[in-house]
Amino acid sequence: MILLEITLHDMQTVLVIFGILLVLLLGIMVYLMTEFKALKSTVDLKRPVAADNSILRLQAYERLTLLTDRISLKNLVTRMHDTQFSARELAAGLIETIRKEYEHNITQQNYVNPEVWKAVTNLKEQNIYIINELTGSLPLDATALDCSRTILQYTTADNAELSGIVLNAIQYEVKKLL
Repeated sequence: MILLEITLHDMQTVLVIFGILLVLLLGIMVYLMTEFKALKSTVDLKRPVAADNSILRLQAYERLTLLTDRISLKNLVTRMHDTQFSARELAAGLIETIRKEYEHNITQQNYVNPEVWKAVTNLKEQNIYIINELTGSLPLDATALDCSRTILQYTTADNAELSGIVLNAIQYEVKKLL
């Protein structure tokens, strides 16, 4: 009898332990299922982001196209032409405009090909250099009209402006996205 009682008592203990293990196992399974569903919904949410990234990249290239056009020497001079300034004042205004336009679009580098961003940066630097060099070659009493004329004459030379090359690079990248 005692042997039977011990066995029943042991059986009850085993069943309790088995019950606890079963509850723990079920708890772990529920937890894992919940985590799996959360992970799946996270992955599903990220899937459309790829399409959104393409849209963001296209918008970034659009902005860089506009930037490139706005800081091209020919467009800068025609947009900022004012005969009230001296050549040095106009040059300072042109350089300030280039820098502001560039700074306004600085975050676009996060969405575009690094080589395209480098080309845009080189365009900015080249245009600032050209403005400084051309203005420096003018007499100290030169007018804004003299400066404008000198810059426009420079832009008429073959391959004088990098902006066309940068625009071609941007268009190439956009075609790859489409």
